Amino acid sequence: MPMSNHLFVYGTLKRRSRHPMARRLAASARHVGPAILAGRLYDLGRFPGLKEPWSPNDWVQGEVYDLGEAAGQILQDMDAYENAESPPPTPYDRQLTSVTFGDGRTLHAWVYWYRGDVQEERFIESGSYEQNCDPP
Repeated sequence: MPMSNHLFVYGTLKRRSRHPMARRLAASARHVGPAILAGRLYDLGRFPGLKEPWSPNDWVQGEVYDLGEAAGQILQDMDAYENAESPPPTPYDRQLTSVTFGDGRTLHAWVYWYRGDVQEERFIESGSYEQNCDPP
């Protein structure tokens, strides 16, 4: 499997999020910029869940971080955070996924996919989770 030092975040870890782990990520990694990936986003209450796309129109907005030399430790910390938010057996599964920047560039980044059940009425059509975020 290819490795990556990049992480795509789409919820409580976004730069505008007021969550302490978002601040920790921003302090320990370099923000690369906004990107999108093919998927469907669901409002799970205190955090969102990312599921596979149903159609070519299913896109999720997020941000990419370059984790640099500390990637292994940061990913361990993020895994622990995701597992704490959603206790084992964890419904979150970290996988390498292709993400696309506004200029068309793509790269492989780690992404947390939600493996639990979702309710279709909680689908976030905009593809952008804004709860707990400061205004842009």
